[in-house]
Amino acid sequence: MDKKEYIDEFISTCRDLGIARGDIVYISSDVTGLTLNACRKCRIKGKAEINTFYGELVDALKSMVGEEGTLLFPVFTWDFCRGKGFDVKTTQGEVGALGNWVLNNRSDFVRTEHPLYSFMVCGKDASMLADLHNRSAWGSDSPFAYMYENKAKSLLIGTTLEDCFTFAHFVEENIGVPFRYYKDFHGKYTDKDGRTSDRTYTMYVRDLDIDSSQVTPDDCLIDAGVSQRKETNGISVEVVDLAASYPYIEENYRKNNFDQWYDFKGYVVDWEAGQTHPDETTMSVPGR
Repeated sequence: MDKKEYIDEFISTCRDLGIARGDIVYISSDVTGLTLNACRKCRIKGKAEINTFYGELVDALKSMVGEEGTLLFPVFTWDFCRGKGFDVKTTQGEVGALGNWVLNNRSDFVRTEHPLYSFMVCGKDASMLADLHNRSAWGSDSPFAYMYENKAKSLLIGTTLEDCFTFAHFVEENIGVPFRYYKDFHGKYTDKDGRTSDRTYTMYVRDLDIDSSQVTPDDCLIDAGVSQRKETNGISVEVVDLAASYPYIEENYRKNNFDQWYDFKGYVVDWEAGQTHPDETTMSVPGR
């Protein structure tokens, strides 16, 4: 099998799962398995050949959605929270090799602004996304809201909902779950023109006094009818309809005490009592 056949088979699987030209696709990946299989089956050797493979894979994903579509690769990082500052051009992501590969190798992608939850984007809406000035990571003016409002699809490559379904945090902020609160983070920010300034951004963080762990079953969104999964060359590929997943997630949060998302120790969600921790922000928060 050559690289083209391998990538064509992968793209065919994505199309079988409903991705089409014109789609908005948020790509979450652990490409370790995909890369190892490609090295074995296509006899790829060395860093240069792997880079070529990644380039051809990204090109194929772009062709899959076409010029009328939009791709988003997460390059989330929490250096800004740690006081290390953020450079939109150079700060590396912490959530996957493929997003960082795009950041470091592709001039046809641009990065969105938020220093914690940014994306490498290309396609029809790339310029608009790069010009967003959302202060809150998952707020109503964030890329997550754009994906919800425009019926984007989440493409999971070799990874699971529990590891990467950040969209659920958008739902949590939008409905105001009581175990989170708004917190400001301050730091040095270097923009796309190389100008550095002091900036403040906000995240709807968990109350760490509440003992919780994430327990998202792999098949919960499939069982809800808003996701599909197949395998290609031994690699799991799942596509989630994000807009359709929202009401399912909200209903589980409100009616079932988050039983398919979090395991709380000694805490029962109390919607009437409201949030468990006061906001730590200078931002004006609607309804707070």
